[in-house]
Amino acid sequence: MVLQRAPQRAVVWGYSDTFNTPIFLTMNNKVYSTMSSSSASADSVGVSIWSVTLDSQTDEGPFQVKVTRPLANGTLETITLNDVLFGDVWICSGQSNMAFPLNRTLNASIEIENANKYPKIRFFAAGHISASTPQEELVSISMRWSVGSNTTAASGGTSAVCWLYGRFIHEALGGRPMGMVHASWSGTNIEVWTPPEVLKDCAVNE
Repeated sequence: MVLQRAPQRAVVWGYSDTFNTPIFLTMNNKVYSTMSSSSASADSVGVSIWSVTLDSQTDEGPFQVKVTRPLANGTLETITLNDVLFGDVWICSGQSNMAFPLNRTLNASIEIENANKYPKIRFFAAGHISASTPQEELVSISMRWSVGSNTTAASGGTSAVCWLYGRFIHEALGGRPMGMVHASWSGTNIEVWTPPEVLKDCAVNE
């Protein structure tokens, strides 16, 4: 995983199956605290939501992130994220030109062979499942956060433009971590990516 580096402050968030529960996040020898609370979308699935805004990070890491909450029986439940880097996060979205996979490019074999040289490029891809209303969380994930490797590059879900752009910027910035989030769908209109309130303001039928 890659989170946005300084000067921006990354936000880490998640769900809880209880309300008004204290949540503690530990990273880089600092403890952040918050409370889970209700939201319209979280309430619809019977859970609450929490979020923590981290201090801006100039050090790329890697860091370990631990999120802990106390349970009713007095024990602690902990989720741990390892190998978290801070760098630049890019959203790669569009139609077929963005969805075109790396493994079908002209020099695909060379690019895939060299991918192991870029472990600080991390790739994430949203799945192709639509929703009729705005969602708090992705409905589907086709590739969870993956370290740059031959396997990642060879995957049919790895966008050629997204990967190559990330690699070029990574090299140009002296090896800065890159988090490439791929969320494209061939043949989709811009309206299906647009919040309903914006379409309403623009008098566009959904």
